[in-house]
This record gives sequence, structure tokens and C-alpha cells, in this order.
Amino acid sequence: MSSVQPNLEHLSLRLSEVLDDIGVNDEMIQKRRKSTLFIESVCNVLKLKNGSKETTYLFGSQSEGTTTIGINSDDDFLCGLHMFNVINDWSDWKQGENNLLMVRDETTAPGYCLLQLLRPDIPLAAEHSPNDIFCKDNKGRVIMKNTTFHVVYNRHGMVPHGPAGMPPIQQGIRDTDIVFALHCSVWPIEARRWLTRENVDGWPNVHLKSESENRQCFLVPVDSKISGLVGVEWRISTTLAERHLMFSLNTIHMKCYVMMKVLLKSYVFKDVISSYMCKTVLFHCVENTMVDFWQERNLITCLDKMLCVLYNFIAHVQCPHFIIPENNLMAGKISPPQQRRLLEVLERIIRSEGRMLLEIQVDNIGERLRQKLNRLPVLYSHIRSRLEMHRIVSGDLSYNSARIIMSSFNAYLRKYCDHPCEYTIKQIVSSYGDIRNLYLQLNNLQNKAACYLLSCMCTTIGSMIASYCISIHRRIPNIAIEWLQSGLNTDVSSSCLKLATVYYSAGNMNVTEDILTRIDQRYDRNVVYPVCGCIDNGVWVHKEGFDIAANNVQVNDFRHIVSYCVRFIYLEVNIVPLELRQEFFRSSQEEIQRRDPILDIWMNYAVVDSIPYMYFLQYKVYSSQGKNEEKLRALQKLKNVMDEEPRIKHKETVFNLLGQCMEQENLPNDAFHYYERSLQVRPQHNAANFYRARMLSI
Repeated sequence: MSSVQPNLEHLSLRLSEVLDDIGVNDEMIQKRRKSTLFIESVCNVLKLKNGSKETTYLFGSQSEGTTTIGINSDDDFLCGLHMFNVINDWSDWKQGENNLLMVRDETTAPGYCLLQLLRPDIPLAAEHSPNDIFCKDNKGRVIMKNTTFHVVYNRHGMVPHGPAGMPPIQQGIRDTDIVFALHCSVWPIEARRWLTRENVDGWPNVHLKSESENRQCFLVPVDSKISGLVGVEWRISTTLAERHLMFSLNTIHMKCYVMMKVLLKSYVFKDVISSYMCKTVLFHCVENTMVDFWQERNLITCLDKMLCVLYNFIAHVQCPHFIIPENNLMAGKISPPQQRRLLEVLERIIRSEGRMLLEIQVDNIGERLRQKLNRLPVLYSHIRSRLEMHRIVSGDLSYNSARIIMSSFNAYLRKYCDHPCEYTIKQIVSSYGDIRNLYLQLNNLQNKAACYLLSCMCTTIGSMIASYCISIHRRIPNIAIEWLQSGLNTDVSSSCLKLATVYYSAGNMNVTEDILTRIDQRYDRNVVYPVCGCIDNGVWVHKEGFDIAANNVQVNDFRHIVSYCVRFIYLEVNIVPLELRQEFFRSSQEEIQRRDPILDIWMNYAVVDSIPYMYFLQYKVYSSQGKNEEKLRALQKLKNVMDEEPRIKHKETVFNLLGQCMEQENLPNDAFHYYERSLQVRPQHNAANFYRARMLSI
């Protein structure tokens, strides 16, 4: 491509415009980064409150903002565990802690280590035995296995994917890799040498290196490809420092990196050259070039430079880790036939004089570039405009953030479902207070995450108080209503529906009707997106109005455009309508034994989508008020919503509600039909089995 000298600047500028259009620009990169850091904060706020020895991070292209709709990068989660004191030498040993010494010797590969237990009498978790975690090497040292976390992956049905576990693939949800790694409080010796390494034009400068050093390191449980050791090596990971370095680069760097990944995705067989290798190439190129080299009009030359460096790395099968260069990222990973094929393809791309850019199908980059070069209008309906692309990305980011909030809150509620008798309302209120007291320790994003979670807690606390008062035949106190009202800004509907449910359970139909009417009026079906934190999320279907709204607000400001499921835990059972209570007992004893303790958390709840639940409550309220016309209208809306809204997540529960409505309308055949439809959606873990059996026994 470097030979296109007369047109090089023109081609660079047009390619840059194409990348702007598909979302590789400063605005969208920052949106992706802020969204990722917000999700990190949501995952970690509750852990901070509980004093957890685990911190969750999101790494990779999603967190860097270096992906596009067409690339569709995975979500890469790293769970950093603080259960051991990982040390470089004996001087870092701490009394009363479980100390692991990083051992490098003639058997370990560069950038890898063994972990020697210095106090072998540590207590083990109940599910582990010493043989699961440790073994002795030929020198008599107690060495920690890197298969320690496999028991966690196996327990949750994760598929091994290198050092990571991949949860079962769900429709509409991005592939997710989850890596458990050990936190290392000090930088390993190998990484410290980078701090004094010289560079061409000041990147990374001393300040940036110093800040990077303050980022933690991790030890990832995976063997190298060259040492011959099996099951005991741990890779030294500097991913937090690398993310900090990526955040310091400019938009042209990001555009080159994205285009490099797109070219490899388009012309190179899958998974041979990883995104991590591409990022390493970028780092080396930036470190060894002048700052003014990276300009928009020079984009093609910059990309050419990166491809040439990659070509050289492949030719020598030597890709040095940026911070620990002794670690060859390509060692043992590229076979001679693959090497020949890669070199042929890269040489063809470099010599193509830009022609191969015009054939790229990812995000229609080829067609877009051809139109830019020829100054043609967009002629094809399948090529989305820049605004459409930005809206879709914004919608996806808002949806994903909202889903993580609900997933995290579901996980938080788990202990109150597993052992409800052991917990009181006072304990949950105390938990709320603990999170409020964390504010001074939190950064801005963590504070925002805490606000979302506290709103959810307010709603749950209020309904629990109401449920308890009903159980002892007392009127619902004002304090319960105040808690519920404090949580009304959680989303468009679910928090308000909890309040309506409390008034309904107290028999106050007029107030319930008013609340439901207000919800119906403000729920714009063209804009509001139903979001569920349960595992079975269904297919992610874009909604134009939601995407537009998400693009017009600040990132992570989505409360007024999302609608969560209405979720009741058993401690709220006394306010739950009778027709929904059987959902607490959806599973037989045999089915309960087969539940996954993490993926199936939601099965402990009675949970239903907001819009159908609103119509169901309207049906019940109008029935009690003798408003027959309004009642039938609400019932018809409840029927219609199943056909009109493709984003309903708990379809089986809605069909169960419809079946019971049909029974109350004295239409048993219709009721049985809806129970059958419910079982078609979910044959097991379904209360419809009870309803159908009851009807058959009559």
C-alpha cells in the first residue's frame, strides 16, 4: 500500500472518514470506554461492601473502544483474586497470610513462573482437596496448580477457552471469556526493566510508565507452549498497565489498530494472529516512531508500518511482549505452513496498493471506501449511515450496562433467597447503609453505579416491609411507601409496578389504578427497551427509538429509556398476586438438584416482564372494580403484547398469567392452551406443569 504515493493522502483521508462513519472516532471510543468502566464499577461496588477478595475487570477491545459492529469483539472479564500474598522474594513475606513465591528457574518460560506455597498448612475451601490445588515438584516444593479454577468452570458449565472459561452461548449476547487470575501487589522483576527502557520520541514517557507501574499485575493460570511444564505455570499479565497505555493513544492509533484487525479478520484464517498480538505490534510501532508520524493524512502509511512490523515478527516467529520482551507471544503458536500462508497474505496486502481495502466486507468498509473515493452517494440500503451506526452502538452500550446492573443485583439477592429465614429487614437495611457509607471511598463512576444499585435496594426494602406487615395483619406503614418512592427512578416501569403491587395487595384499587395509568402513559413502546438480568435474555433486537434516545444522552444515563423485569424474592411473597406466587415453586425437587447455582439464580424469584405485568394488574384492578369493558380491554392488550413485543424475556410466565385469567373468565380450553404454550417455551422449571396437572385432575 505504501506505493500509492500520489493518492496516499487522499486514500488516507477517505479511509479515516469511513472509520469515523462506523464508529471508530473519539466520541464513540470514549463512549465504549466509559460504558466498560461503568460496568466494572457495577460489578465491584457490592464486592467492596462485602469485603470481597475479588475484583472484576473488563479487558480487550470492548474496554479499549477498538471494536466495531462488524468485528463484534468478545467481552473479556478478568476476576482478580486477592486470596494469596503473591511475592517476588522472601522480603515481601507477610505474617498471617498465605504467601506464594514467584519461582523462575531453568524450567519456566520467559514471562511465566511457578507459585511455591510458603505456608503449606492453609485452610482449603470445602469443595477443594489439597490435590486439587497443590502438588510437589521434583525439588520437594509445594507448587500451586494452574488448574485450580477448573472446578469453578466445571461447576458452572463453562467451556474451557485457553485460561478462560466461556459460559454457555446465549442468543443475542456477545461471547464472554471469564478468566480467574491471582492478584500480584508488586510488579514482577521482569516487568520493571521496561520502566527504564528508552524510546524514540517520548512515548511512553516517564509519567505514563510510573502510572502504569501503579496498576496491578496478575498471574493467569496457563502453561506456556515451549517449557514442557504441564498444569503448573502461570503467565505474568500486565493487562491493566496495557489498558492505561491504550487510553493514552490518539484516535489515529486506534484507527490503525482497528484496520489491522479488520484486514486480518478478512484475509487471514481465524485465531492465528490474536488481537493481543496486533496491540503489541501497535505498541512497538508507536514507541519506535516520531509523534508527528501518526496523522490522519498519513493513515495508510501508518497502517503499512504496522503490517510490515507484523510481517517481520511472523518471519522470525518472534513477537516480543511489550513490557516483558523476553516473552515471545508467538512461541509455539505458529506452524511452518501457517507461517508461509501468513507471510504470503501480508505481502499481498502490503503490495496491493490499497486495492484489498476495497474488498473488505466487515462493516461494508470496501463499499464505503469506494463511494468516498468516487464521491458517490450511498446507494445501498444495507449500508447504514454514520448516524445510524452511532445510534446502534449507543443502544447496545446502554442495553448491556442496564443488563449488567440487573444481573449484579440478582446475584446480590441470592443469599436472601437461599436462606430467607436467616435474614431480616434490618440486616438488608444495614447492607444499604454500608453501601451509602462507601461513597467517600468511591470514584465518580463507582458512585454512579452505587446510585443505580441503591435505587434497586430501596424498592426491594419497601416491598419487603410491606410484605412483612401484611403477614402479621398490620396496615402497610408510611416508611414502606417512602422506601418504594425512593426507588422510583430506577427505570421507567418496574419500580413503579412494585409500588402499584403493594397498593394492590393492600386492597387500595383506586391508587393502584392511578399508578398503572401513569406507567402506561409514560411507557413509550417505540423508545423504552425491556431489559432482563436473568440468564435467558433472548435475542437482542435493535429498536430505533431506543437507539436514538441512547445516542442523545450521556453514556450510562439510561434510566428513563429502559424497563426492567418485575422481580419478587420470597421475603416479598405476601404482596405478590396469587396468580404469580406459584412461580416461586416452578421447579420440582429433581429439577432443583439440576439447577446451576449462578446461571439459574432467577429461578428463585417470581419474575415477569413489566409491560405484560402492567396489563395483568390492570385486568385484576378493573375486575375488582366491576369495570367490565376496561377489564376486557386490558386482557386483550395482555394477549396482544406477546405478538407485538419480540423482546419479552419471561414468555412462559406471561402465558401462565394468561392461562389463569382465562380460568377466571371461565374459559378452561383457552386456559389449557396457554399453559401448553408456556411449556413449549420452557418444558422444565415451569409452574405451568402445576397448572396443567391441576386442570387435568378436576
